[in-house]
Amino acid sequence: MESIGITHGSTAGGLDGDLLAAFVAVAETGGFTAAAQYLHKTQSTISLRIRTLETRLNARLLHRTSRQLSLTADGRTFLVYARRLLQLQREAMSAVGPSAQPTTLRFGLPEDYAETWLPEMLRAFAASHPSVRPHIHCRMSTELVEQLEAGALDLVLTVRHSAASNAQRVATESLVWAAHRDFELAPDQPVPLAVFPEQCIYRRRALEALTGIDRAWQIDYTSQSPTGLRVAVDQCRAITITGRRTLPEAWRVLGEDTGLPPLPEAVLEIHRSPSVQHPAFDAFTTLVEQTLNEGITGSALPG
Repeated sequence: MESIGITHGSTAGGLDGDLLAAFVAVAETGGFTAAAQYLHKTQSTISLRIRTLETRLNARLLHRTSRQLSLTADGRTFLVYARRLLQLQREAMSAVGPSAQPTTLRFGLPEDYAETWLPEMLRAFAASHPSVRPHIHCRMSTELVEQLEAGALDLVLTVRHSAASNAQRVATESLVWAAHRDFELAPDQPVPLAVFPEQCIYRRRALEALTGIDRAWQIDYTSQSPTGLRVAVDQCRAITITGRRTLPEAWRVLGEDTGLPPLPEAVLEIHRSPSVQHPAFDAFTTLVEQTLNEGITGSALPG
């Protein structure tokens, strides 16, 4: 099969998928090392592919210094076309051959979101893509990104931890202080907390908010799993921080009338391995975004 070619200035060359994928990966991850990890290639291979692509285009796509990498004006323009070409390749591959060939989608997300909306979403996806078999992995956001970078996952839904993230923003989440409906917060006692480990962004924001108003607090329970935190909260021994849309039925939101400070919204985002080449994964990403923003049944999600 002939490769797609363009002429830029006096240079003509082929734009094969490996070159395009390398460029998109570098642009989306912000570096050669991260792109190499995503594509499971060596850093030298990625560098060679970028140099080859720039030579064939007769254009400089990246501005590189010892500390920073950024897209040139030509690079920003070409990124739009590179993404489009890769998408067309995925669509072309799915349009021919055995369409019912099983495909595995390795999807990771925090456990509390998996419990609330994932079952209905998977049923909807299975109805439209019966040949795709999602494998679900539940971990904390930071662990999910690490597994994606290591090549163990294809897509992950996470809470944004960095303002410089290159992932696709899909929704915002209202964070709330939550307790069992029978729990009473003593105004003259430290706030008893049930929280995730230190790398959790919810925990970090909660402690920063309490410190900001000089409210005493103590961590009474720590768990990697929402189930562990739920046990402590259900026993009326502590309060926790959670997304409003994942609030259990037996819990209530503790408002500012209890002396607790407001919490900033969290951003939910999708990280995708640039090596993913199946068009059904695009549909899965779209369904995740629609589910988070509208609700799988069409009713609006709270918060």
